[in-house]
Amino acid sequence: MKKTIVIGMCLGMGAAFAGDLKAPFSLPSARVLPKGVRNLSYKNVMASAENKFGASGESVAIADPFFKNITFGDVIKGKLDPVDKGAVKQAMLSIGASESDSFGQTTGQVNIEATAHVPVFAWGFSNRFTGAVAVPIVKSSQNVSTGVIQQNPALHESMKMALLSKGVDAKVAEFDNKMMDPIQSKLEDYGYKRLENENKSQLGDIRLVAKYLALDTGANRIVVSSDLTVPTGKDSDVNEVVDVASGDDQWDVGGGVAYDYVLNDYWTLSTDASYTFQLKDRNPERIPMYSDSKVTPDVDGNTERDLGDIAAFNTAGKWRYEGVNLGAGYTYQYKGADRYNGTAYSSSRYDMLEQDTVQHMHGVVVNGGYDTMSLFKAKKFPVPLSLTLSHTRVLDGRNVVNDPITALDFSMFF
Repeated sequence: MKKTIVIGMCLGMGAAFAGDLKAPFSLPSARVLPKGVRNLSYKNVMASAENKFGASGESVAIADPFFKNITFGDVIKGKLDPVDKGAVKQAMLSIGASESDSFGQTTGQVNIEATAHVPVFAWGFSNRFTGAVAVPIVKSSQNVSTGVIQQNPALHESMKMALLSKGVDAKVAEFDNKMMDPIQSKLEDYGYKRLENENKSQLGDIRLVAKYLALDTGANRIVVSSDLTVPTGKDSDVNEVVDVASGDDQWDVGGGVAYDYVLNDYWTLSTDASYTFQLKDRNPERIPMYSDSKVTPDVDGNTERDLGDIAAFNTAGKWRYEGVNLGAGYTYQYKGADRYNGTAYSSSRYDMLEQDTVQHMHGVVVNGGYDTMSLFKAKKFPVPLSLTLSHTRVLDGRNVVNDPITALDFSMFF
């Protein structure tokens, strides 16, 4: 049930990924900087997380795991002490109830807003080779609330009377408290922090990119690239069920190729493909007890983790006239399953962490902007600048957030 959000950063060649898939907010391009030219840009990326595509492709709320029936079976299963389990089960049987009988339903709401402020510096070391570095700062706001809908007060009262008749008076008050706010009570029992609204600002994962112009015939351009994601961001807190992460505490190494076909002075068709290796590491993880819930009291601080590698394909058409730029593109991304291993608990419990970690995403990106390149070359404007606004929609996918992303990119060249 843990939800982490990390915003991908781009360097004019698509998205940089860390952990899960993130929708890109730029179009593919096979361009490098001329020798000696430097580029300083600022990217402001605004994203939210309220909904996602589930394991079957259905659209569900991020808070969907909070909506669960409270059955006798859940109450018994949630007890860590065998004596407590036995007391509840005996009380249940004494009133003629079964483990499938429900007291009501838990409810919840999760709203997350995140903005990434990303300064990017790039340098044309030669007419064919460009290097760049991006240093994101992620500001986030999360609002979380939980509740309960009591649907069977008669069963509730019968259970209290049964506990009293068994001589376990102390359990009556505990039972009442847990039924008032069962989600918070369970998290407290399992050693999690309380669900609270939170605002924070964190350094994200720094990304280093190298791009090499392998072919340029005028009409055709091919650029090959490599990148390294440095784990300077912060992973989600193992003691929080809902947390906004700015990284995932592990290194990524990637490579890709981009191709531009220049039809004429106005139109360019572009495509790129990339592959990101998420390197193995060790990380603290909560180890599930049951396949239907990842909320658990058990923590393995040295879990072996291998996040799934990521493949991405993007294609776009771009139009430019006297500094006005318009473009639209399609993106497809796929992430393989995560793998977990450890020795603190049985291997089957680590396997539960791997459930629903395969991801894929179909999306569209549109953008528009203006640059002063032509005016600068004609000596009608003092500085070459560009301003681009983009919007991304996720059309379909599995196990990915499907809320839109809007980004503003301001660049200057010197």
